[in-house]
Amino acid sequence: MFIIQYFTNPKQTGALCASSSKLAVAMTENIDFQKARNIAEIGAGTGAFTRNILSKKDENANFFAVEINKKMANKLSLKFENLDIEINSALNLRNILSKRKINKLDIVISSIPWALLKEKEQEQLLYSIYECLDEGGYFTTFAYILPTRARARFRKKLFALFGEVKTSKTVWQNIPPAFVYYCKK
Repeated sequence: MFIIQYFTNPKQTGALCASSSKLAVAMTENIDFQKARNIAEIGAGTGAFTRNILSKKDENANFFAVEINKKMANKLSLKFENLDIEINSALNLRNILSKRKINKLDIVISSIPWALLKEKEQEQLLYSIYECLDEGGYFTTFAYILPTRARARFRKKLFALFGEVKTSKTVWQNIPPAFVYYCKK
């Protein structure tokens, strides 16, 4: 499914295969899920990170997934029966929150293919996420270790926008290898 969706919609899919379970673990480390009341996963795909989020979050926390690709969202809904899924762009995160009567998010986990986005798209999405995060909230996303100009530009934006940014060790058990950005507002 990923290969077909990648060649059909590369900006929406961003990868030839799903993220590994090792990357899923790295994406959900170093974050206090038990204190989080409102959690969003954006660019959820087919749920490579969803299972870890569900296992770590408090049972009373609000959690929803945003996926722009309808086929991926349908697959996600089959995998996780009662998951709240919004088929939409993360650019509309403020409206998605309003619809759910959520003021701010404590955690945003992102699988958006940042390096495939134009600079203006990166900025718009990052500001949308930042604006929706509560003070002290966490934003985690990953990047492939491939040295591209878009990746460097994105890294610079993260460090300029967030008060605290840390990175994980390289997750070699992912195709391609990746690392995680842990950003705190």
